[in-house]
Amino acid sequence: MSRRLLKPVVRAIALRVLRVRSYFSPSSVESLTSEPAIVCCNHVSLLDGVIVALASPVPLTFGVDTEFSRRNPISRFGMAGLAWMGFGEVVPVDGSSPFGIRGLAKALERGVSVMIFPEGRISDSGLPQHEQPGLQWLARRSGVRVHRIRIVGAEQSRLFAKAGRHLWPSIRVIF
Repeated sequence: MSRRLLKPVVRAIALRVLRVRSYFSPSSVESLTSEPAIVCCNHVSLLDGVIVALASPVPLTFGVDTEFSRRNPISRFGMAGLAWMGFGEVVPVDGSSPFGIRGLAKALERGVSVMIFPEGRISDSGLPQHEQPGLQWLARRSGVRVHRIRIVGAEQSRLFAKAGRHLWPSIRVIF
């Protein structure tokens, strides 16, 4: 089966298994499909990037912590699989080095939308945290629109979140 045929099947099955429902405003879909943008989201679980990649109407280039993207074999394999199917690419980002965020700026220059978690880490409580300065730098440098999306429910997962109480909660992604 070709990747083009495999992608919608994987998307539908994975979103159903993860109990994810996506909600889109017409303006957000139109904007994301017509021009490159910075998509940013709250960070409440280990599955957030996967959820956004599967739910997004366009492939995104994800800024992912270097430790998670390169040194964790499970996450590295999963991200490579999603990239192979066309859900997006990964750029390792390290707060102590500017190279990752510059890689995201280059993706925007090529016309590819990027996705970052501006809080820089998973929330301990599910509540919003202070944003790191990379989002503002990237927005100023690129001049593209920032789309804020929200994940609700993933913070309740006992398996993937820090403070979860439910084994397999229902999750919403709001674009």
